Amino acid sequence: MEKIAALEDAISKKSLVGIYSVFYTIAHGDPNFSTNKFRNVLEYVKMKNIPGLMQEFDGEAFEPEEKWDEDYWALVASSLIDNFCEERIQHLETVGKKVYPLKASEANKSPRKIPMEEGTRQSERGKAAKRKKTMFGEQEKRMISEEKKKEVKANHANRIRKSGESLWNRMFGSGSGR
Repeated sequence: MEKIAALEDAISKKSLVGIYSVFYTIAHGDPNFSTNKFRNVLEYVKMKNIPGLMQEFDGEAFEPEEKWDEDYWALVASSLIDNFCEERIQHLETVGKKVYPLKASEANKSPRKIPMEEGTRQSERGKAAKRKKTMFGEQEKRMISEEKKKEVKANHANRIRKSGESLWNRMFGSGSGR
């Protein structure tokens, strides 16, 4: 696995928000978890023993499968930032596999585990060009309208308001009594 500068920085600072943001970005780059990058990076970060990395599931009910679509996937992905737990990760993976199924050409490729060591790089220019082409091609297929983005963000904000506790408050306390 190639090093991710933002992740390394967040790990060195023990910034949970920074780490969760990297996972959010990885999920958007591989919404059906076909490359195993999310799981490989998670395994790597868990080895760093960062206090509070994995949280307890907040118990929020998930939508039934008939309501799963790209907007719901985006909502589930964003909910990881507020409640980073194995249950949500598994749900995001399950939803992603349904909403973003593999194409026949992708299904024949087996997921690979890429070593973290920097000395294992091969043909970086070719790989970078292929990643860029794939990444932008996939993003174009998943683009949603600005109106839908606002709607998903509003739904997420409403969910946070309903829970009554933000990630900031869970990490640093509500600030009352200081």
